[in-house]
Amino acid sequence: MKKEFSEHTMTLAHSLKEIVKDSEAVLSYICEGKVYYDIVVCTTEKPSATYQLEIDSTDDEWKATYLYPKFKAITLMRWIRKGIENGKLIQIK
Repeated sequence: MKKEFSEHTMTLAHSLKEIVKDSEAVLSYICEGKVYYDIVVCTTEKPSATYQLEIDSTDDEWKATYLYPKFKAITLMRWIRKGIENGKLIQIK
């Protein structure tokens, strides 16, 4: 089966599994309905990296969701996966 990638697909230093394992998503800022979380990933096999996840808080799925200052990254795994696919998860460090 051939996997299709969107035009936004980019290569990240870590896999989804590495990003969510033992990491914390910390609220960075909110602007125009967009919520930005920073996720610092530290592994022994690869250099550490910081990723920024953009979430559109106006989406229907967020209407009944509390935005906490910190989440375990695995809690946001669904949005991290979407962010990887649509370019809303970027490596900033």
